[in-house]
Amino acid sequence: MNSRVNALILVSLIGVSCAPIMPLRQFKEEPIIRVLLKTNPQKISISSDFNLEIRIGNKKGTIKGSTSISFNPLRIITSKGQINNPTFPIFIVPTNGNIYLGGRAYPGGIKISKGSEILVVNHIPIEEYLKGVLPYEMGSLPRNQIEALKAQAVAARSYAMANMKPKSEYDILSTIYDQVYRGIEKKDEIINEAVELTRGVVALYQGKIINAKYSSTCGGKTEDNENIWHGKRISYLRSVRDSGWDGKTFCRFSPHFEWERSYKKDQFFLVVKKQIGELFGQNPKEIRWIKIAQYTRTNRVHTIEIQTDIGKFYLDKDQIRRLFADFRGSIKSLMFRIKVKGNSIIISGRGYGHGVGMCQFGAMEMAKENFNYQQILYHYYTGIRLSKLW
Repeated sequence: MNSRVNALILVSLIGVSCAPIMPLRQFKEEPIIRVLLKTNPQKISISSDFNLEIRIGNKKGTIKGSTSISFNPLRIITSKGQINNPTFPIFIVPTNGNIYLGGRAYPGGIKISKGSEILVVNHIPIEEYLKGVLPYEMGSLPRNQIEALKAQAVAARSYAMANMKPKSEYDILSTIYDQVYRGIEKKDEIINEAVELTRGVVALYQGKIINAKYSSTCGGKTEDNENIWHGKRISYLRSVRDSGWDGKTFCRFSPHFEWERSYKKDQFFLVVKKQIGELFGQNPKEIRWIKIAQYTRTNRVHTIEIQTDIGKFYLDKDQIRRLFADFRGSIKSLMFRIKVKGNSIIISGRGYGHGVGMCQFGAMEMAKENFNYQQILYHYYTGIRLSKLW
């Protein structure tokens, strides 16, 4: 990382990152995004291949080697000894290269703050952030699918920009609850090229950056956002048929296109009773029947009704996937049916994930069929346009 970017990171750490997001036409340089890495750690270890600049309150200096920071009480121990009377916030940025947190390399700098919780946040240029997202959100692909990686880069960039929170200590999580990010643990030449070739490109709807949802496998049709999550209808997150002129489903080659999960009857009802207890705080002794009460127009389950000895329970939208969660986790999607076969109950379905927005395996097949990334994005996000902001 060059010195100009490092200087930008340091300024961001000190406070510019908390400024309001500029209007779209005024982006003059690559934004910094703040990614939450850890919450309330007991202890962390930070190092770099080069020197580290550290700022604690009004004090600043340079440290070398590994630095140990423990909390409750706050103690900072460097290769030269303990720093006296440290306070929050703590800003650490490498003079060159990357910073290591617990042995994992991250571009940019680290801010540690304490409010109601202790937060460890990576401040990073957004393009470098994307290079740490795509290996986990789409994975390595051959060059003939680089257009899918470009589409993923634009979707992930748009999602990150749409979810920036200027008044918060961080913008985004590093987990599946936002986008999976693990620094530069994995380097991939084609992924990095896809990010650079779409540098600064985001998807807009009516002049605003879209909250670009995506999932692994739609199973043949994507879903309207309001059928998965509570909230208002979003015009660019409309259901689309995941196929081309020949009618062949793009995501048909996904390993999750069709799936099946089998339970013994006793096991199945134990799972349902356990989940009712966790979801509703009530503990029925008997499940009398389970009924799919409503489907969406894409044949996903929208509402499910459970009759028990203590009354009826209703689940809707994406929380339904939890109802059948056992040691294998939640079921893969809401595009499913339930059938009884002897002493077994079988849930069979299609797709993996919520099904809203871009279908990743569909995008991969579209790339193989020579669609470019713009065409892929226009297919999955209704009525958008693409714009290069920096």
